[in-house]
Parts: sequence; C-alpha cells; structure tokens
Amino acid sequence: MTEALTNLDLILETITDGILVVDELGFVLYTNQSAERIFDRDSMRGTKLAIPVSPSNAPQEINLIRRNGSLGWAELRSTPIKWENRQAYVIGVRDITERKLSDDRLLQASAVFESTREGVMMTDANQRVIRINRAFTDITNYTEDEIIGQMPTMLRSGRHGAKFYIEMWKSISATGHWQGEIWNRRKNGEVYPELLSISAVVNNSGDVTNYVGVFADISKLKATELQLDFLAHHDPLTRLPNRLLLISRIEHAIKVALRERKMLALLMIDLDRFKEVNDSFGHLAGDELLQQVAKQLNSRLRGIDTLCRLGGDEFTVLLEDVAQSEDAARVANDIITALSEPWLLSNGKEVRIGASIGISLFPEHGATPVELLQQADTALYQAKAGGRARYKYFSEDLTRSARARMDLEVRLRRAIDKGELRVFYQPQVNVVTGRIAGAEALIRWQDPEEGLIPPLRFISVAEETGLITPIGNWILKETCLQGKRWIDAGLQPLTMAVNVSPHQFLHSNIEEIVAKTLDETGFPANRLELELTESALMQRENEAIQVLNSLHALGVRLAIDDFGTGYSSLAYLKLFPLDVLKIDKSFIDDIPHHRDDMEIAATIVAMAHTLRLKVLAEGVETKEQLAFLQAHGCDLYQGYLTSPPVPAKEFEKLLLTQTFL
Repeated sequence: MTEALTNLDLILETITDGILVVDELGFVLYTNQSAERIFDRDSMRGTKLAIPVSPSNAPQEINLIRRNGSLGWAELRSTPIKWENRQAYVIGVRDITERKLSDDRLLQASAVFESTREGVMMTDANQRVIRINRAFTDITNYTEDEIIGQMPTMLRSGRHGAKFYIEMWKSISATGHWQGEIWNRRKNGEVYPELLSISAVVNNSGDVTNYVGVFADISKLKATELQLDFLAHHDPLTRLPNRLLLISRIEHAIKVALRERKMLALLMIDLDRFKEVNDSFGHLAGDELLQQVAKQLNSRLRGIDTLCRLGGDEFTVLLEDVAQSEDAARVANDIITALSEPWLLSNGKEVRIGASIGISLFPEHGATPVELLQQADTALYQAKAGGRARYKYFSEDLTRSARARMDLEVRLRRAIDKGELRVFYQPQVNVVTGRIAGAEALIRWQDPEEGLIPPLRFISVAEETGLITPIGNWILKETCLQGKRWIDAGLQPLTMAVNVSPHQFLHSNIEEIVAKTLDETGFPANRLELELTESALMQRENEAIQVLNSLHALGVRLAIDDFGTGYSSLAYLKLFPLDVLKIDKSFIDDIPHHRDDMEIAATIVAMAHTLRLKVLAEGVETKEQLAFLQAHGCDLYQGYLTSPPVPAKEFEKLLLTQTFL
C-alpha cells in the first residue's frame, strides 16, 4: 500500500495538469507542482483560492493573473471527495493560455482578413486560388465562385511584358517576397493600378505551401494623398503655396544658389487699400479680389518662380536664378504697376488697390528662409511707411542703386526709340606697314542732357534687360552700311569688326541675322569680323562650335576678344574656327615695365601663330609698346597711340592722311 501511494504521489507530481484539493470554503488542502506552476504560486497549501468549488461536468474557464502582471487562462473540472474525514473537492486544472491566445489570433486574423480594405488572395503551391476576402471582390468584382480554383493570371491587364513577371517571380523565389506597383484588370475590363505585395508561405521543411497576395487599389489612394498633400501645402482660397511650402522652396533654392553661385530674391507684397474693399463690399468680395490678384501675379512670373499667399492680403514671390539685384526691382515695379490697375468684381463694382513691396536678397540679406522672410518684412514696413505703392530693399543703398539703374534702363529704351545711339570707329593698324587695315565699331550714347555717355555706363543694363540684342543688331547693320559707303566712295577696303555680346550670341539666331544684314546692305562677308568673348563660347561649347561653323560658312571672319582674361586655353581654341585673337589691354598696359605681362603677350602671339591665327593687340598707347609688338611679330594693333574711337567722318580723315609708323 505504501508503495502504491508513493507511485501515486510520483504520478501527481509529474503530470502537466494541476491537481488541487480544496475544502468547501476554498482553502487549499493539497496541490501538486503543476498546479503551483499554473497559478504561479510558490506554496498554496492553507491559502484560499477564489475559484469555483462546486461539482461541474463541463469544464469552466478562469482568468489567471501572473505575478509579472500578465493575463492567462485555465480550464477547471471539479469533483467532490472525502479528504481526511471531511467534505472536499478535487480540482483538475489545465493551462489553456497558449490555446486561448492561438484561438484569439485566429479569430483576429479572420476578422482582419474579412474586414481589411485591402484585397487578399491566397493560392496553393501551384498558384491556384484557394481563398479571397470581401475586399478582393469589392475591388475586382470577381466573386469566390468565379475566382476559386483559377490562376491569378486571369487578372492581368496586358500592360506588363513577360519580363516584368519573370523578374517578379525571380524575386519571390530568391527572397520569398515581392512588392511593387502593378496594373490589373477588373471583371468589367477596367484597368487600374494597385500596390501589390506577394509573400511565399513555407512549412517547417522549407517547402512553399501557399502564396499570399495583398493589394490596394491605389487609383483612389493616390488621389487622396495628392489632395491631402495639396491642402497641407497650399492656401485653400487662392490655391497658391502657403508658408510651409514656401519655406521648403526657399531651402531648396538656397542649396541650388550656393552650388551654382547664384542670387535669390524674396518679395513680400502687401495690398494697399484692401481693407477698404472688405469693409465696403464684404468678405466675399475681398476673397474674389484676392483670387483675381493671385491669377494676375501668377501670369507675370516665370515658371521657376514661386508665388505664395501668407495669409490675409500678404503675398510673397521667390525669384530664383537672379542675375542682378536690380532684377528684383524690375519685377517689383511690374507688380506695382499691374496691381494699380482697376479691378472689376462680379457684383459689377470697380475697385482700386495698390501694392507695397519689401525685397530681401540671398546671400546678401540672409542665409536662411526665416532670415530672408524677416528682412523682406522689414523692408515692406519701410516701403509702406514711405508712402505705399513702392518697393524697398532691406538695404537703403541697394534701393537707391536699383532705382538709378532702372532709371537708366528707362532712358536707354527712350534713347533707342529716339535714335540717340551712335557708332564710333577705332582704327586697327597693320604693325608692319603702319596702315589702317580695319575698324572696330563701338557704341556710344549721345544723350541730349548729359552729352556722350560711354558704354561702361549702360552696356551692363542692356545685357540684363535683353536690350543688348536689338542694340547689337542695329550696330551690325549700321557698321555694314558704313563699310559699304566707304567702298562705294573708293576708299581702301577695310575689315569692319563688330562685337557680339554673349546674350546676342546665345539667345538669338545670330547666323540668320548676319546673313540677312549682309544681304540687305551689300557689304562683303569676307570684310566683316565678328568679335566674341571667351565666356560666351564656353557657356555652350558644342552649340557655339555649330554657330561659329555656320558663320564661317557665310565667309565672315571670327575673332576672340579680350584673350587672356578668361579661360585662355589652347585646348579649346583648337575647337573653334577662329581667324583672329585679340590680346586684352590689361596685358599691354605695363609693357615694357612689367616682365610678366611682356612674357604673357609674347606667349600669346607665338601660340596664336602656331594655330595660324592673326594677333591684334588692344590698348596700345606708347611707341615702346608698339616696338615690343613689332619685335614679337604681332600682326595688328589698335589704341590711343593711333586714335581713340571717333565718328565716321573723322575716321575718313584718318584714312586719307594715315601714316602711323
């Protein structure tokens, strides 16, 4: 008997189910080790448990609270017994936590499977569909009866080639997964985009048992995302970028400007008298006016610029790729003029407003978006304080400078219209014979108030505003006409040299203009020499070669101007079909006093002759300079030693009385 009891005790202590004996009040009389493990107690005898003690045929579930705070579940069965001559119950306890969790996970997975808005499709290892969810049907319109047992290929849109699917399955085979955008077809034939994720399911042996595809119809998702993104970054009234997007654009523009060493401008615009419109006609009229203003401003800006509404009646304009600070003033002036025009509202009322503008520049006035906004706002305050309908730079000096240059631009436009521009000619002299071989045409401005204005005062403004092209075309024609007059008058044939600005060379059809000018004037092409700067040629090297070849084909001579001040590379000179190389005046000025300049000039002459180019030295003012050039074989020179640039009549006198050696 004792041995039997011992064996029974051994069995009770080794089984995985918990065994407890409790009295009628629930006090524990006996417990095995498994019970203490399940209830997470070190010793349970003598303790009272809050568990059912009445007999039950069906199992009962109870919650278990572990000492670590986690929650578990147990299944109980109880039977009455006599224990040491008193009524008691033996309770069998089984830990069902893992089973419960597994069941819950299955229920949750099933609920997710059926309730998710993404379509889900499961196939067997042979890619036959075995299960779909409701969303699959909602998206594709195929029901279970129509799709179960079929291959997913029936959904193909026809937009992807075989290579696409080969790469997809190659990824699934290698990694067990693929995700990407794909076009599929609904039951009604409509093709739509979806974001699809395919995963392989493997068993313990590593064999694929199933494939699961989860997809979303992203035609709607993308539309929603775009709308949300738009609302987050734009003003709902005018549909313009808001402050958040503006700051992002400024940050990006600053990075580009730093990399390309360019300037930015930020214009802060405040509408004058806008409050009067709101007060007089109501906020709806004010909103309509803001929409009209936004449309008007947008129409006056380049594609790379950003117009933003900060709120109320404040707008900002970010100008990128600004060549000169005056460009910002030009835009500001244009905006002020445009907004001062009368505005017609839908209620039939005509209203007038204006604009005050503050301008800040990068990098001069700030290095961050916040700094540039603050400086522009400060400048705006100064503009409004100064009487409105005006602009102000953050710097007062810059404001004055911009206004002076804009005034010069206005006067220059008037000068073109009124015929105040003149062409002067400077002799180009043969170093060996001392006779005039050509003339360089140089622009002058005969202002009725200031007198003769030199090109240094206005050429840069003409370049910035694009006026240089019509001016350059006029000089070309005027020079060819003058050259033809001298030929017709029986004077010796001359090479007429005309400067071509970088803007004129890069942004106009220069070959067509030259051909037309030669045809209209009758001037011989081989007597026309076009002078170009190194910078113009190097900005678009391949395009420049084509243009130069076209000009050369016309018979025109080509010269490189100001050589030595730019790239001065023998390698690139070989690329261009040039005839003449002009040594810049800066290398001639200190001859014979500066040995370095003498060596540079001599080297340029030798290098040019190696390339079979004629060499012309600019800015020759002394006999010593001329003697040096003669000694080193320079072909031509021009400068005050012979004559300054003079009008055509005075140039004729030089031709008739010339001897310059």
